[in-house]
Amino acid sequence: ELIHQMRRKKVTFRPREAVERLELLDGSDRRGVAVTLESGKRIVAESVLFSVGRVGATADLGLEHAGLTTDDRGRLEVNETFATRVPHVYAAGDVIGYPSLAATSSEQGRLAACHALGAPAHPMAAHFPIGIYAIPEISMVGEPEHVLTERKVPYEVGIARYREIARGQIVGDGDGLLKLLFSREDRRLLGVHIIGTGATELLHIGQTVIGLGGGLDYFLRTVFNYPTLAECYKVAALNAANKLAQHDGWRVDGSTASAPLPAGPRSLSVMK
Repeated sequence: ELIHQMRRKKVTFRPREAVERLELLDGSDRRGVAVTLESGKRIVAESVLFSVGRVGATADLGLEHAGLTTDDRGRLEVNETFATRVPHVYAAGDVIGYPSLAATSSEQGRLAACHALGAPAHPMAAHFPIGIYAIPEISMVGEPEHVLTERKVPYEVGIARYREIARGQIVGDGDGLLKLLFSREDRRLLGVHIIGTGATELLHIGQTVIGLGGGLDYFLRTVFNYPTLAECYKVAALNAANKLAQHDGWRVDGSTASAPLPAGPRSLSVMK
């Protein structure tokens, strides 16, 4: 979805390519950078941003004197309390690797301090939000579809697009999308994935429902302010409920049908 939207903004993607060499151009007729790919393609641009990942800023800390070693990217290994192999030395944030997010790093530092000072603290929640501040924004919490598929977890998808929501039209975002993943077995919410305006703010509704063990029935019974982007949750839930009603015999109210549902169109309408 992101690639689709970025292509519309004149971004060209060349997947499965690798850079062989970079060459600065400083001739009378052209200046810039020439990129030669391993496939033989040659790309000329005004400038090139070359991203090689993150490296922990630990080289000058003298960690070896404390009995600590790092991996090839300068990162430290920690346990569930964020203590290193030297029990009185703690580490948190990007220097311990995934997820390397500002929000999670702050919480890791708080929990490390609590443990070091003997203050009671619960472990960090298993589900934390991820935010990518691109244009459009991307945000997610819970499991993605490919992970559920690998684990053989039966799920149903509910999708709402911003263009279907009054607020989406008001803010001029017709490309935004909110996707909910529900368990087919007990209708619990398993994952939320959003791309579009305000995605990183909108996500916290789904994060709360996952944290409290809620699911499809909550969204079906809840009224959201109108016009807001949060209404996407209601529309996506109704979309998933339609599919469950058609394929698994679930009623929209959460009960099961006493008799098979009659044959009909592929999408049943439960919208007002």
